[in-house]
Amino acid sequence: MTPTISLDQARAIAIAAQGLDRRPSVVDQATLHQTIKRMQIVQIDTINVVARAPYFVLWSRLGNYDPDWFDQLQFPAGQLFEYWAHAASFLPIELFPLLRPAMLRYTTHGWPKARQWLEEHKEVVDHVLATIRERGPLRSAHFEAPVDHAGGGWWNWKPAKSALDLLWSMGELMIIRREKFQRVYELTERVMPNWDDRDTPSFEDAAEQLSERGLRAMGIASERHLPDYFRQRRPGIKERLQTWAAEGKAIEVNVEGWSAPAYIHHDQRHLLEQTPTPSLTTMLSPFDNLIWDRQRTMDFWQFDYKIECYTPAPKRRYGYFTLPILWKDRVIGRIDAKAERSADIFRVHALHLEPNITPSPALYDDLAVMLRDCANWHRTPTISITMSDPPQVAAEVQARIS
Repeated sequence: MTPTISLDQARAIAIAAQGLDRRPSVVDQATLHQTIKRMQIVQIDTINVVARAPYFVLWSRLGNYDPDWFDQLQFPAGQLFEYWAHAASFLPIELFPLLRPAMLRYTTHGWPKARQWLEEHKEVVDHVLATIRERGPLRSAHFEAPVDHAGGGWWNWKPAKSALDLLWSMGELMIIRREKFQRVYELTERVMPNWDDRDTPSFEDAAEQLSERGLRAMGIASERHLPDYFRQRRPGIKERLQTWAAEGKAIEVNVEGWSAPAYIHHDQRHLLEQTPTPSLTTMLSPFDNLIWDRQRTMDFWQFDYKIECYTPAPKRRYGYFTLPILWKDRVIGRIDAKAERSADIFRVHALHLEPNITPSPALYDDLAVMLRDCANWHRTPTISITMSDPPQVAAEVQARIS
């Protein structure tokens, strides 16, 4: 008989699987690495209002850590690599074989015009590869024409940059590190000298293994939720989950209020048998694994969320780049904040609670601790809250910070 669990229990399982139920007792580079392996993916985005997405996603789970630890895992440690997974992402190097099939078929199944572009720009592509082979790792800026050089010299930056991006998507190049968040490209054969493409799994086998890793990282997912984690095709997911349930690899459950069954990976059975009680209050990046699937966020928390940085200012409801607030097992509101590092201020332009949330002293306390933790991580000792909805929240939280 398929067990039935409450929505509260499903929320707690999802939060705990992502390492958002509580902060670890020890925070060091090893903890950081283990957190990334647990998540499987850290999505990349360049917006730097509070902190860039990869760094902020990890702060949400770890608190005060050194961002250099993250950079060092990519270079020189080589424990992370970049590729398309859930959009462009950082991934543990162990996933390289599972993404390799997608690299090798990129020109036939990825960008439709890739093969044509390669043929039309063969000279540029050959030059880019030859230059990196000769000179070593390079950024796209290295292919810009010198300002004082009229004609000749380096290739025009636009086709060279396109060639770099395409060669990376094809797996001919890898990104070994970032300098001021700019990609540094190297030949894959030099980054992965022991890799043999004859060891590449089939696309189907790789897809199944990615689905399994996704389910484990999500904690609990329906057939609609699971494909989004690694941006996989939806056809066949339902049958895959049913097969796993029949084989004992996954546990099928009914969630109260949901019309379709959900599944929990067998390795996460302990979260079903003894569901933890989340105690962490933290802000989430818009690109956080827990809430990047907006429909799943609605299904779990009835939280209607969008990034408004692409919305014209007069039409914004909450702010330019709001951060959802996770309070224990609920997503209760959003904060429009900016770390003004040059002025040592962590400025909260607005703090909005959801209409169904009743403010309380306990909530004020937790929000104050959360903001102080984030400000300390940014080395911005002054915290300023401009406004809130409800209005009294700003004053109550500000008083507890001060």
